Amino acid sequence: MGDASNEKVIQLLEEQLAYTKEQNKNLTKQIEVLTEQIRQLTKALYGSKSEKSKYQIPDGQGSLFEDDPSFNEPEQTEEQSIEKVSYTVTRKKRNKKRNDSFHEDIEIEEIHHHPANLACDCCRGEMVEFSSTLIREEAKFIPASLKRVQHFEHVYECKTDRR
Repeated sequence: MGDASNEKVIQLLEEQLAYTKEQNKNLTKQIEVLTEQIRQLTKALYGSKSEKSKYQIPDGQGSLFEDDPSFNEPEQTEEQSIEKVSYTVTRKKRNKKRNDSFHEDIEIEEIHHHPANLACDCCRGEMVEFSSTLIREEAKFIPASLKRVQHFEHVYECKTDRR
């Protein structure tokens, strides 16, 4: 009985040794792949910076799992089996001016600015208005209403002949 049990133990030990050697071989290969990936990533991170790096694929993304055979076959997901349709919408660009945000139906409040002194500096005669100019527009928000405020500047001239 001693020889038969010893033979079984030896056979079990040999099988375990073969399994351990195979496992060691696989782990060594995996370590080599990971070490190469670390080397490539370290070089990409700390190496010379160039847009045309030899470690980049044309689309700009390198594969981390190229050398690992378990990642060679693509995984099929539910999202990949659904057909995707995309549309491109081209909108006409509209050149919008600064004050185009005012709508035509907004109430307009006008504020007129007249000079304080209507006497002519040279002859002391009374000046007469000959034009007005819109200086600026501003939005004035009053709760529950919006008003358009227009400022006009009035220009006066002397009608006295200066000759």
